[in-house]
Amino acid sequence: MIQKLRLIQRAHRYRNRHDPAELEAIRRALRPGCTVLDIGAHKGAYTYWMSRWARPNGRLVAIEPQPELASRLKSLYASARDISVMHGAVGSSVGSITLHIPGEGPSHGATIRELDGSSGVTIRDVEVPCFTLDSIVSEQRLDRVDLIKCDTEGAEREIFAAGTEVLRRFTPTVLVECEKRHSEEGSDPVGELWAIFRELGYEGRCFYAGQMIPIDEFDYGIHQSDPGHKQTYGNNFFFTHPEHKLPGACCGGGCACAR
Repeated sequence: MIQKLRLIQRAHRYRNRHDPAELEAIRRALRPGCTVLDIGAHKGAYTYWMSRWARPNGRLVAIEPQPELASRLKSLYASARDISVMHGAVGSSVGSITLHIPGEGPSHGATIRELDGSSGVTIRDVEVPCFTLDSIVSEQRLDRVDLIKCDTEGAEREIFAAGTEVLRRFTPTVLVECEKRHSEEGSDPVGELWAIFRELGYEGRCFYAGQMIPIDEFDYGIHQSDPGHKQTYGNNFFFTHPEHKLPGACCGGGCACAR
């Protein structure tokens, strides 16, 4: 009961304070019957809202690499028939991979990228299963994917570069975190990510100061200059495809596809 109360409190903090614009965009993008992937579910704040907005008849698959958090999510949603929790990371190949976790407990900074430890924080290395978008769709037997939320601390480019077949097949709406500070010196992570989606016919925008700006206007020097100020730090990107059809949308909700 305490864990469920904490989840609800956390979910409301995210919707009302931390990520109100992002969650409102997701709410507008979902309909009953949608299928959602929550990659990097962490403590479940997004899982909580997205699963509610996809009901009834929806499906949510939460993927979380940190063992403690994955176990907690499995316990919280053990009785939820529309929510599946997978313990593991998502990357470019199926197998196992080393997860680097800063600190002694669960961390927002857990990543499959190499960490140098120069900050003096203890880094724990844990071997975890690794999935791809394709393997998740196959293992969970999904016949549609309407929305993907992805927060993986720097692994997003390899995830979507390896998952273009899923993007091409289902044209899901995608909310993804992407930051220059999680990348190599001199790299352009946002540009590289945008190239993947643009090639597939997507439109891209960045959340900044409670608004969405076209991704072509994104500038690291302006929109990612100060990670300490959440409201003026643009690290969440929203990709939409003009051909994506929500459940029941193909003929106004009266045909078999809506049932």
